[in-house]
Amino acid sequence: MGQALTIDIGHLLSTEESPDFVPVATFNHLLEQHAAAFGEFKAGLEEAALPLTRSLGMGPAIPEIKLLADALRHKYRYVLVIGIGGSTLGFRALLQALRGPYYNLSAREGGWPAVFVVDNVDPAAVKQVEELIDIRRTALIYISKSGETPESAANFLHFYRKYREAGGDPKDIVFICDAKDNAINRIGRQLGCHLLPIPADLGGRYSVLSPVGFLPGEIIGVDSNELLAGAARAHLAIINTPTQENAVYGLALGLDELARRGKTIHVLFNYSSLLFDFGLWFEQLWAESLGKEKDLQGGVVHSGTAPLPAVGATDQHSLLQLFKEGPGDKVYGFVRVAQPPVDVPLANEFPQETEYSYLGGHTLGEQLAVEQVATEVTLVRAGRACYRVTLPDLSAATLGSLFYFMEALTVFTGKLWNVNPFTQPGVQAGKDITYALMGRADYANRRAEAEEIIRRFDEGRRELRL
Repeated sequence: MGQALTIDIGHLLSTEESPDFVPVATFNHLLEQHAAAFGEFKAGLEEAALPLTRSLGMGPAIPEIKLLADALRHKYRYVLVIGIGGSTLGFRALLQALRGPYYNLSAREGGWPAVFVVDNVDPAAVKQVEELIDIRRTALIYISKSGETPESAANFLHFYRKYREAGGDPKDIVFICDAKDNAINRIGRQLGCHLLPIPADLGGRYSVLSPVGFLPGEIIGVDSNELLAGAARAHLAIINTPTQENAVYGLALGLDELARRGKTIHVLFNYSSLLFDFGLWFEQLWAESLGKEKDLQGGVVHSGTAPLPAVGATDQHSLLQLFKEGPGDKVYGFVRVAQPPVDVPLANEFPQETEYSYLGGHTLGEQLAVEQVATEVTLVRAGRACYRVTLPDLSAATLGSLFYFMEALTVFTGKLWNVNPFTQPGVQAGKDITYALMGRADYANRRAEAEEIIRRFDEGRRELRL
């Protein structure tokens, strides 16, 4: 087997002192300075002490997941995945990367169910999905790590009622959540649903390599064993590659130093339309893991860099002007695919036209690759630090490697920043207000407080007219 991923950090570095790059001398010093910390991180991976390694132990659960996926795929015309954030973004990335953005249009011809993901409480979008599917012929998959996420709970209540009224069999509904005692598990046992547990300390944004991604993935023909094999391959590469040559270590050090130099926005420029949703998955992973008010000792640090996903070549025509000539507050990652799943040749239809004839004899894949390099070179020449991740192909194994690599990169960056990459305390405050205002019984004593917060907030409004 060849190399899983190729990581190029050369254009994060500079041979001279520069505020926009990491000087090579500084980088070499950092390699020595943080070697012990990286050794501890690698030991945590090897000893399965870090939560992201829980995915690597999911192999024994895959046969049961495959059987369930096969039964649902053959019984139902539609699949409805209900969740939000880490409960759906990983599967969305798999669906788009491995089956394409127009999967539903071709699914029926190939005997596959159409798949819809409901991950917001926007009534217009929910109603449209409701009108597109035949709920009686729809497999319901409800994913919630905590079992109480308000948006997912609301959507489940809506579609469950529709499903029950249409005569659907509750025993075919699948709940994927933490195995602890919570409402979703109690409801599942009451209805006799399928219950698939997520490992207790595997957070939602790290859970794509678990039943969260495996079950819906298997329904559309994505082999969980291949995903897991790719993740295991990345895991072993991180452990076994010497520290000075290690992709996770080198890239994390570069990003850390550039953050200290004022690069507060982390752009991930994915050069494939099939990786658009992967960019959204990365956005949550990076932001929720590293954006922390306090460090591990309780000191106020306000850590984090803002992730910004982009798609090439499309966003060359919306964001590149800002990237090249705007504020120098960004670092740029490029993800490219060495061997796209397909290519499209271009004919020389108008040889007399200079603006068109040069494209004849080339392919769209070739043009996309050239534009990626041209964009990266342009940014580096403008003093913008860049790194590149090259995928050998778009396969389940490669996606497994990419997911695990990005998770490991995020976790080690958290170690450098002295924050906990597995918590999300900032998310809870908004949930608490929502629970209180929506009338959740165990938040009744907080309703007055929530209403006062909103009242004071509204006092600060200053509406203008158009």
